[in-house]
Amino acid sequence: MYHFIINPKSSSGKGIRHWWTVKRELDKREIPYTAIFTRMEGHATEIAEEICSKFSGIKNIVILGGDGTVNEVINGIKIYQDVLLGYIPSGSSNDLARSLKIAKDPIKALNSILKPTHYQYLDHGRIEFPSIDVSPRKFACSSGIGYDANVCYEVASSPLKKRFNRFGAGKFIYLAIAIKQLLTVKPANGTIIIDGIKKDTYDKILLVSSMIHKYEGGGLAMAPHADPTDGKLSVCLVHGLSRLKVIFLLPTILFGKHIYVKGVETFDCATIEIKTDRNLAVHTDGEIPAISSHIKVSVVPEKIRMIL
Repeated sequence: MYHFIINPKSSSGKGIRHWWTVKRELDKREIPYTAIFTRMEGHATEIAEEICSKFSGIKNIVILGGDGTVNEVINGIKIYQDVLLGYIPSGSSNDLARSLKIAKDPIKALNSILKPTHYQYLDHGRIEFPSIDVSPRKFACSSGIGYDANVCYEVASSPLKKRFNRFGAGKFIYLAIAIKQLLTVKPANGTIIIDGIKKDTYDKILLVSSMIHKYEGGGLAMAPHADPTDGKLSVCLVHGLSRLKVIFLLPTILFGKHIYVKGVETFDCATIEIKTDRNLAVHTDGEIPAISSHIKVSVVPEKIRMIL
């Protein structure tokens, strides 16, 4: 039995179109399945919790949606050893699928799930918000505080995203808003504690991205050397740059070359604590759970078992 969690509105309707394609194939092959559509923000978390509590044994949960839907589903899973996770990407960013080389074609992705060649045990992260009353949030692919989260925040509220998604050009909205944010973003000063030991202060922090996988923002190689199985966060810290230098930095992120620019620090760690002198946007897999000046990010000890 396969349990499908479908976001029909992902990428302005691509989700529902992919689902009808997948459904026809499942019915044709007489594959037993359940299917539930998400109806609102956070609903995929509730569906995943219900599947895990209602059904016994190993649950084959298949996500049909974008990175945000994946984020919601993993936040609804409590016992990872009881779940096999499959993914059919239909979002506008699909950074997780890009990292794992999951096919864009829904039938190819479905065939990989129905006849898997192997499973992979993947890391995922967790963010805590010590200074505000917001529950901890897990993430599958990426998290960040500062500039990249500002971009996610504005993209989520932009009416242009839906229009461009209809033509498969959603990533251009990310790029346009990323450029706009460079002209208006105000860096913060802060303190960073790595693995509870190393403590440093920084001026003009543009962003701190804590990555499990290589990509965020629709293909930006923020952490080009990230390994989603090593039990570590791959952190990218950008600080002390003038606005002009930041503008020249942006194109290099497309190819992962920003890591060689002065003012960009990259390192791996198990935990990172960030305190800034003012509230900043925080994102998890492109979603905005909080605006905060104090976060703790870590790798969850248990791994997600994913069908590839």
